[in-house]
Amino acid sequence: MFESFSVAPTLSPKAPKYTDAMNMRYVVPIVVGAVVGIGGGLYVANTESAPEAAANVESADASLDALQTRMQNTLVLPENFRQVPEFSLLDKDGFTIDQTMFDGQWTMAFFGYTHCPDVCPITLQVMKDTVSSIEAEGTVDPMQVAFFTVDPNRDTVERMNEYVGYFDERFRGVTGELVDVLELTGELGIVAAFTANDDNPENYLVDHTASMLLIDPDGRVRARFRPPHTPESIIADYREIIAELGSSSDLPSS
Repeated sequence: MFESFSVAPTLSPKAPKYTDAMNMRYVVPIVVGAVVGIGGGLYVANTESAPEAAANVESADASLDALQTRMQNTLVLPENFRQVPEFSLLDKDGFTIDQTMFDGQWTMAFFGYTHCPDVCPITLQVMKDTVSSIEAEGTVDPMQVAFFTVDPNRDTVERMNEYVGYFDERFRGVTGELVDVLELTGELGIVAAFTANDDNPENYLVDHTASMLLIDPDGRVRARFRPPHTPESIIADYREIIAELGSSSDLPSS
């Protein structure tokens, strides 16, 4: 089992489109002065807002840096790091599921497979204990837990239902067509490598990313929880992140 996590550059926002009014040239002489005056005013306003925008960025960076110093085993990510893309897969009950599953609540997403000999069952048990502890404390809303298979050829809906439900019936199990799963994992920087078994072709292994992704109620990847996973470190880091970035109860549900 290896730990890998790719960081893809984010796209810069598109440049604003100029309106027809901004391209007008000397409609009538009498309004030339007014047009120039307005244009000058817009230029001044734009240049005056630049330092303010830079200050806001620096403030956000400073807050993120401060939050990172309080993390035990987690990498905090800026809000524009990565957005969960559109997708269409199946949950463990066989119903179609898409990116709206993240709306209105924080989600801990883990990518693995049901035939995993160690990391996956251990991590799901840790998350079961984590959610139970958070609920018992009652100081912060527990996260939704979602287990995405990277091996959908073997991890059918029935298999996912049995496997994920064993740990907690409330956990979301997600499977689907291999091409759709690979598209989603690729977009999220999740790595999976299949190792053939010549003696037993059906009993192959899959090395995969062992980190968990914390996704915010707007579908943005905000943190990477790195192994080894323990309930204590997950709860401590999750509590700090929620305190800084906001509770799911503050956002509308879909």
